[in-house]
Amino acid sequence: MWKSLTLTALAGALVAVAMSPLLADEQFAVTTIVNLPDGQNLGAFDISFVEQKSHTYALAASRVVGSAGALPGNVFGEVVIVDTKSNLVTKELKSAEFPFAGACSFPARNSVSGPNGVIVIEKGSNTDVWAGDGPVLTASGISHICVTTGTPPSPIPGDIAQSSSVKVFDLKTGALKTPPIYTGGIGRADELCYNPVSDVVLIANDETFDNFITFISEDSYEVLFQIKFDGSDKNAGIDPETGNPIKANGIEQCIFNPGDGNFYINIPNTVKGSNTTAPGVTLRISGQAPFTVEKIFDFAQAPLSSTGCTGGTGIAIGPGNQLANSCGLIIDDSTGNVIANFQNEGGADEIWYNPRTNHYFFADSTCRQKVTTTGCLGVVDAGTPSADPVAGTAPGSHSVAADAAGNRVYVPIRGNNGIAAPGPFGALCSTAMDVFGNAGSDALGCIGVYTSSN
Repeated sequence: MWKSLTLTALAGALVAVAMSPLLADEQFAVTTIVNLPDGQNLGAFDISFVEQKSHTYALAASRVVGSAGALPGNVFGEVVIVDTKSNLVTKELKSAEFPFAGACSFPARNSVSGPNGVIVIEKGSNTDVWAGDGPVLTASGISHICVTTGTPPSPIPGDIAQSSSVKVFDLKTGALKTPPIYTGGIGRADELCYNPVSDVVLIANDETFDNFITFISEDSYEVLFQIKFDGSDKNAGIDPETGNPIKANGIEQCIFNPGDGNFYINIPNTVKGSNTTAPGVTLRISGQAPFTVEKIFDFAQAPLSSTGCTGGTGIAIGPGNQLANSCGLIIDDSTGNVIANFQNEGGADEIWYNPRTNHYFFADSTCRQKVTTTGCLGVVDAGTPSADPVAGTAPGSHSVAADAAGNRVYVPIRGNNGIAAPGPFGALCSTAMDVFGNAGSDALGCIGVYTSSN
């Protein structure tokens, strides 16, 4: 290799080596914002996603309030689409015939809200947006669940008119490509991921009264298989301590690993007897039929039991065999050995890996590092690995996705628009302008676009 280097190439290589330590000192900050059109308020949201080829950012927003305020019929759930080249909202995906469940118990999203998880799938000439949604409520279900004070109750069968579902939109036309794909849950269908090799989408019904995952054909929209994590399904894997199938207390983010062709999914806590908050597991699940758990990374067992991480929510595939967890732990996805441990980054919900800058991003809505009274965006350089300075976000900002082409990181910030809600909501949107030079509004919320000067 060295013999074939020209002087120009050698000089470039030496410059790259000389500059590489600077990457560890990158400081990300909001440099622009994306406002929702027509003075709308971004009231509640969940997961976000960037599809790199189509330059598409998608945000699952379960509560968007029109400019007239929180009037009947003026509050809805939608998927917000942003062109990452222009940083403009280009579409707001929703259906009049099959509306999203929304977030009827505002200020808290609850177990029946939607949309929740979202992914964008580009395949040939088609680009589709898949979003997990909550169930359709009966009249009695609305009165039972849609409360505005206290903790919203869990649904009972009489509350549900139609089960949770997945909705698939054509990005170009904005129309639904198929009727809702019903998963059968009485709670929300939440986060999802896609295997482009087998053309299978995996989505989780994460609430404890559902506790299952569903495999769906990306081509036919047919439900292929389900695995239950209620302690009865051998396909869920066998808990090494109890000898019984794994019983989950919640199901979190999944991801497809192109390195080995498998799905990985986080279960933040397991149930063992009367202990409902036993350490969680990360599961490797076969990427194609027959679907079953192939390996268990158990946080109650060595070497993970001594890391301080008891389970996680967000998950990301990094370089080599790196598998990053929202608790700040990076392990080898083939052996389970610990590569690095950043406990101060823990507490994030969604995490994202940007291969162009070789960084992980951790969306922590409460900021465990306490560098701010609101939320923060943790940054870890995957090359060393080493932690970079955190950036301030806002309370509730648990969602993050990065655009590799533009080296931009997107973090949604909620607003309140005068609606009664707990504060503070932070003062981040007003610190930057959109592409038209308009200042952001902390009352309306925004999507913060973070970049680094390095």
